[in-house]
This record gives sequence, C-alpha cells and structure tokens, in this order.
Amino acid sequence: MPNTAEPQRRPVVFFVDDEQGVRHIANRLLRKRGFDMIGAASAAEAAEVIENFDGDIDALLMDINLPDGWGALVAQRLMSVRPDMAIVYTTGFAEVDPILSGGLNSAQYVIRKPFTGDHLADVLRSAIAAKSTS
Repeated sequence: MPNTAEPQRRPVVFFVDDEQGVRHIANRLLRKRGFDMIGAASAAEAAEVIENFDGDIDALLMDINLPDGWGALVAQRLMSVRPDMAIVYTTGFAEVDPILSGGLNSAQYVIRKPFTGDHLADVLRSAIAAKSTS
C-alpha cells in the first residue's frame, strides 16, 4: 500500500544578520537539522523580505547589532507583520547582561556566536515549541 501521508513541513527560520558568512554557515547547519532558512543582511532588507515572503515563518533569528538598526527594535517591527514567529536573538558579545539591559529584558532566547549547529537547532526548536503553546 503506497504511503499517502503528506511530508512533514520543515520549520522556516528567518535569519537577519549582516555577516554573509554567518548566514551561509547557519543555513548549512540548519538544513542538515531539518530546517529551511531565509535570510536578510539588514533591517531594511528584513522589512522587505517579511512583507514579500509567501510562506510561513516559524522563527526569527535576529542579530542584536545590525548596521542599520538595534536588533530588538527591528524584531519588534517584524513581529508586527508576523506575530506568530518565535524570536531567538544572536550576539557576538561576550557578555549577555549588557544586552539584556539594553532592551531585551523579555527575551527568553539569546544564543552567542559562534554557535554549534546542534545548539542552534535545539534553541530554535524550544522557542518554536514555546511560541506554539502560548
């Protein structure tokens, strides 16, 4: 008997980071772990992508420090368009405390760069699961 079950949809992650190399590596790491990824290099590009992307976006992976915007403010604008996304912030800063005091107090998920593929995937899965139960 043929398998008629629809294939399970892969979670889609929208990664906003100005470093192309970081986006490229994250894309490879996430695809290996069952995710699809779309990306943007700036706040301006992210606003365009979020408006024009046709499919569902499960999680926003947002760099804290973009050349054209503070990650928390950019995420807030993007969430006004797609409120169902989970948010995970990324940072290259060694200390997370100053970041949290700079406007991310409500952030549950902050991951430091460099990150491993398994850790990134685990944090994203947790954030997506928490968002879907809220």
